[in-house]
Parts: sequence; structure tokens; C-alpha cells
Amino acid sequence: MLKQILLFTIGYLISVGGALAQVQFTQRFEVETHWSDEDFFVLPREGGLVGFRMKPETPFARKDVFQYFTTDYQLKGEGPLEKKLEDLYSLVGFDLDRDLLYVLFDKGSQYNEEKAIFEINLENRKLAEIELSSILEMELQDFLVFNRKAVFMGKYDYRPVIQIFDIVSKEVITVPGLFEKDARILQMRKDPELNVFDVVMSRRDSYKNKIVSILTYDTNGNKLREVKIEDLGNPSMEIVEGLLTSSTNYKQALIGPYGLKKKEAYQGLYFTKINEFGEYTNRFYNVSDFENFYNYLPEKARDNRWKRIKKRLDKGKNTPIRNVLVTREIQALDGYYLVYNDHFISSSSKYVPRDGMYASNFYRLNPMMGGYGGMYNPLWLDPRFRSSQTLDEYKFLAAQFILLDEEGDIVWDNSLSLENANRAEPMKFGEVVFDGNSLFYMYLDEKELMLSQINKGEVVMENEPFPIELINENERISETRESSLQLIWWYDNYYLLSGKQRIRYQGEDGREKSREVNFFTKIKVDDFI
Repeated sequence: MLKQILLFTIGYLISVGGALAQVQFTQRFEVETHWSDEDFFVLPREGGLVGFRMKPETPFARKDVFQYFTTDYQLKGEGPLEKKLEDLYSLVGFDLDRDLLYVLFDKGSQYNEEKAIFEINLENRKLAEIELSSILEMELQDFLVFNRKAVFMGKYDYRPVIQIFDIVSKEVITVPGLFEKDARILQMRKDPELNVFDVVMSRRDSYKNKIVSILTYDTNGNKLREVKIEDLGNPSMEIVEGLLTSSTNYKQALIGPYGLKKKEAYQGLYFTKINEFGEYTNRFYNVSDFENFYNYLPEKARDNRWKRIKKRLDKGKNTPIRNVLVTREIQALDGYYLVYNDHFISSSSKYVPRDGMYASNFYRLNPMMGGYGGMYNPLWLDPRFRSSQTLDEYKFLAAQFILLDEEGDIVWDNSLSLENANRAEPMKFGEVVFDGNSLFYMYLDEKELMLSQINKGEVVMENEPFPIELINENERISETRESSLQLIWWYDNYYLLSGKQRIRYQGEDGREKSREVNFFTKIKVDDFI
């Protein structure tokens, strides 16, 4: 008996030690700040990252400064560097194109408002200000820059519009074929290598049938290709929304939820394979195709759910998804597609079906929304927009993962419980690391990091908590500002956690001191197996 207890204790300590070693806080970069200062926007870049923000020149000054810094992968940084602003500047957009950072501003008062772009060369630290005078006063929804061309997407007179600004010649081109009533842009993504950008757009024809089109334009506004996804095989079915993958040999895939017109918004997922000639084939999946869709439920509830689904199947009926299912991210690698969906409940009237589709504009909350190589774009995700005064409207049930091959066959699927977490905004819940076999999924739960792992489709670990740690053992965290915390996947199996903290430490005179900082911590996740 004693031997069994000893073996159990040793095994338990080994397993705990393995779990503790699975998340490592490896490096940290700090910028001294005031508690009331704005937080940094953080963009991963090749070889490191860049962070930037607006802040008062002094704590009580009326004038602002634009502040930015860069680091390498080891968080060895340069900066922050500053540019004093003599006028009123309001940051409204940004993008990264290789070593050039572009920041878009509204400039001047609300009665004499102009636009300007800062073009910052992150290698030689040169900053140029570019005045904009011919861009429409649109309701800006997306801002992309590549190969010295800036693309503005938004709404003008309640209709979608895209304009291209040539940074060198200052010429402005309005993209044709988009300015239509009841049309809606679902996604815009850039492809710098091909010097084109894709627009995923939905509209209704004269018979009220919804048509989703994928339009490809060059940087002169010329339409190079249009693929209309209008034949779904069933006139009562329609695409709700979708994410377009990057182009490989001019082949792409569009993946997202589909539903029934004026009835059930979420029936399942579709997979549209598009070849180099613009020809496409569709595949549709419902709940019964994903054997682990309800793995987030307790065992008894899961068994009862599947019994009801089987009864409906025996009667020739599908089971709709009653709650919201959103495709957040698609990773394409080696002929496979990893699809990450969030499954949540909404109490907001904004998510009541409207003519068979949701008024969600989810793509702006999604890392596939253009940006820089599809890694991450926090333009619409910045944690400063979260309000503690807002009532929780979204209850997150699960994160679903599906691995498809290039023909759309399901290799495996699984779901991780999000423990009915409440959120005020329908933002992408967590961040994914996937190497083809092992998948890590991490998210913030208040001031703790929650980590799960799936290996070859099997759940290895689910929602293991890890507290935020410092690198210097002689320092202590006095306070962490929860609303400032932001977690992103950075590169390989490394995440980046940023936010604002008060740190206690011992000064050279032996007295306790404190400092207020914006911190940026590199976090490594290791395979549990």
C-alpha cells in the first residue's frame, strides 16, 4: 500500500512538474509609462515586433506625441522613439508592409478634418508624413497597405466603397463594381507577392437570392477575376459568412458557416474549393459530420444530445446549430486546412437573423482580416475598447477545431470547452499554435493564462491555468491592469503577452520602490507529450 502511494505521489509530482514547465516566460521588454497613458498597439513583424501609441507630451499637456519601439525575437529593443505632434491627431488605422509601418490619422478639428499617413521605415527610423486630400469621407472599415499602395475600404452613402491611394504619385482610384445597394463586404485580404487584393462580397439578386462573390483586383483597380458562389445545390441554402485563404498556385478555399434562408442561420460549415480558372466545388457539413462537436459538454449531456441528433437523422432531418458559430481563423499548410471556430450564445439584438444572414461584420474581429500575412490584426481588437460598464452579451461555449485535407475530407475534429465565459464583445476568444500534429490553444481568463493541447485530434490537456510571471525573481507584481492585457500568437510556438503593470522592487539604497510599465513578455509553450 505504501509503495502504491509513493508511486502515485512521484507520478503526480512528475505530471505537475511537466505541466508547470509547459509554459515558460522567457523574455520581457518594458516601456515606462503612467497608469493613465494609452496602451500600445502591437504588431508582429519578420524578426520581431513593433509597438506604437499616442500619449500626452507631459502628464497634463494638451499636445500629444506619437511613440513607437521595435524589438527582435529576443525582445531586445530600440526605443521608444517619439514624434511631437503640433496639430490634433486621432489614430484611426494602421498596417505593416514588411519593414514599413503605416499609421492613418484624422488630423485637425472636427470642423476642418483631414487625413494623414505616417510612413515609418523601421530599419533606418525615418518617418515621413503623407497628406491625404482626395479620399472619400467614408465610414472606414479596413485599411491595408502593400507595395506603396494604400487601400481604404468602408461605407459611403450606406454602400461599400474601396479606394486605392498611390503613395508615390498621390493618385486616387475608386474601385469599380462594388458601390451597390444592399451589398456587403465580408472580407478583404492583400497578397503583396502577386500585387493584388481579394474582396469577398455578398449581395442579393432580383429574386432575393444571396450571391457571394470573390473579386480579385490589382493595385490599379482593375478587376482580374470574379468567382460567383451562387450554385449551392439547394435553393433554400445560403452562405452566412466566410474566410478566404491565401492563394497557392492561384488556388484558394472559402470556408465558413451556412444556413437556410429566413429560417435557420447556422446549419453547419461549407468548404468551397476554387481552382486557378475560377471554377469551384462546394462541400457541406452539418453537426452529424463532426463526431466531437459536443465534446465540450459533460458526458451525460453529450450522450443525450447525440441521441436526439440520431433520432432526427433517422427521420431524414438535420440538426441546426441554435447558437452562433463563427469561423475565426484558417491555417493552410502542406495541403491541409486547420479551421478554428468560436461557438457562443448572444443576448444582443444585433445577432437576430435578418433576412437569413446576421448583421455581424465578423471579419473585422478576425486575424485573417488582411493585415500582414494573415498573422494578426488588432485594429478592431484593441483591449482598450472593452468597457467594464458594458453588460455581458456573449457567453462562449466552445472552441471548435477541424482539420480538412485539400479535397475537404475531415481528418479530425474536436472541441474545447470555454466554460460559458462571459464577454462584452464577440471578439476572437483565443490564439492557436499548430505545427501539423500538435495544437496549442491559449486564452486570457482575467489575469490567468489558460492553455489546452490537442495532439493528432485527441485532447491532451484542457484549460490548464498559468499565472502571469515576471522574469526577474527579485521583483514582484503589485498590480496588473486587467483591461490592458492582450495575448497574441507571435511565431513558432511562442506567444506574446502585453499589458500594464505596477512592479515592486528593491532600490540600491535598500528601500522598496515601484514603477509603472507597459510590458511585453515572450511565452513559450512546450509539448506535453
